Amino acid sequence: MSIGFTSVDVLSCNCSSLPQVLIHHGLFPTSPSQPHMAVSLDLLSFYWTLFECSCDAINALVSTLKTYYSRQGFQMTDKKVHSTIVLLNTNDVLL
Repeated sequence: MSIGFTSVDVLSCNCSSLPQVLIHHGLFPTSPSQPHMAVSLDLLSFYWTLFECSCDAINALVSTLKTYYSRQGFQMTDKKVHSTIVLLNTNDVLL
């Protein structure tokens, strides 16, 4: 199993367009007229399945980040993101 980009030579003729030939070989062209790259249809299928299940993954990620940052000493005060202005005394020193 290779990781990353793989070069594949695709032979075509005038009877089919290059995007049609790529689709026939399981590759989705990145351009409709003159593609220079293509993505595996299997990879796109996997990505679609991941997208369908992403709600669960996002909730798991958020829960993990909340726990991680809580352990680092950060506390979530509410579910909305807002900025807080902190007024310091002139005796306070910032490092």
